[in-house]
Amino acid sequence: MINVTALEQPKPPRVLIGPFETYRVQVDGRIIPRLTGYREGDKIALVVDGRFSASFREDDAQQAAWLIAQALAIGAGYSHLGAENKDQPFAPQGAEIKLEK
Repeated sequence: MINVTALEQPKPPRVLIGPFETYRVQVDGRIIPRLTGYREGDKIALVVDGRFSASFREDDAQQAAWLIAQALAIGAGYSHLGAENKDQPFAPQGAEIKLEK
């Protein structure tokens, strides 16, 4: 005889997360990992690691994205964003594809 008590399974929360309408961020031709953004009226919100965000005017957003990208690269052990001194670069290079009609 097995003495096992069946516990009630918790119900998932009634909170919907998403859909998300974010964009990947490109700095110096590189797609920055863990950095996304979205438009918020006339401003651009930058989101780091899906947890921390701040809104900037478009001109300021470019400078903030550059600074965030450098910090993320250094935090990952690279000397700067463009450094390729490990097995792979910190951020892959982005490519623009134009479709002709």
